[in-house]
Amino acid sequence: MAQKYILIKHTDTEAANNGLIAINKSVFYSIAELSIDEIENAIRIPKTKFNKPLSVKIIDNKLDIYADLKVKYLADVNQTCELVQNKIYENVYNMTGFRANSVQINVIGFEV
Repeated sequence: MAQKYILIKHTDTEAANNGLIAINKSVFYSIAELSIDEIENAIRIPKTKFNKPLSVKIIDNKLDIYADLKVKYLADVNQTCELVQNKIYENVYNMTGFRANSVQINVIGFEV
């Protein structure tokens, strides 16, 4: 069953004394958006009523991120996708301390 948040694991004594820390999936969504914007040749597709180019799924406390994007014309597609994938993975880890299970990039077009 899909979850709306991820529980950050701590030792039992920390949880007993301080409570649990959970991160909502909207946080991961925002981090992924910012990560795509940081890459020069990647163009984020705007979210519309019928189109959701970025999705974050949490199942059994595992994080999967799926992103559709456009690549600038004449840019190296493989390199751009690899940069976006690594940037999302690194930013999620650096900002939350949680490692993503998978980050999948889907190129749906080119922009001139």
